Amino acid sequence: MTDENDSAEGRGSDAGAGVTPEGAPAAARASAARKRAAGAYPADTIAESGKPPAGPDLARLREWAIIEVDPDLLYSTRKGGAPITWFKRMLLRLLRQYTTEIEAQQTRFNVGVVAYLESLEHGDPE
Repeated sequence: MTDENDSAEGRGSDAGAGVTPEGAPAAARASAARKRAAGAYPADTIAESGKPPAGPDLARLREWAIIEVDPDLLYSTRKGGAPITWFKRMLLRLLRQYTTEIEAQQTRFNVGVVAYLESLEHGDPE
């Protein structure tokens, strides 16, 4: 492959021509290395090889596992939205028994998943 095929203007139906399936990974790595050296990729998109991307820690997952509806977050941003806010709060009050049960079921599931992830992290047998 030539550098002309690597540029955006040079891409056509022949991009990758002459590359066998067996040689495709090596060609892709070489092309990525050239582009990385040329600064085509931002620094934060380059992952360390062999390490999975870092996710949220278990403490944050435990915090996110608990589902709660905060009635203070029910409001309307529209002009004259007081009646809409009142209606939303009445709906929340009327459906409270139903939504509380759904929240409880989802919270139990979330807590179970976090506990399982903690056991995997600590290497505990199931």
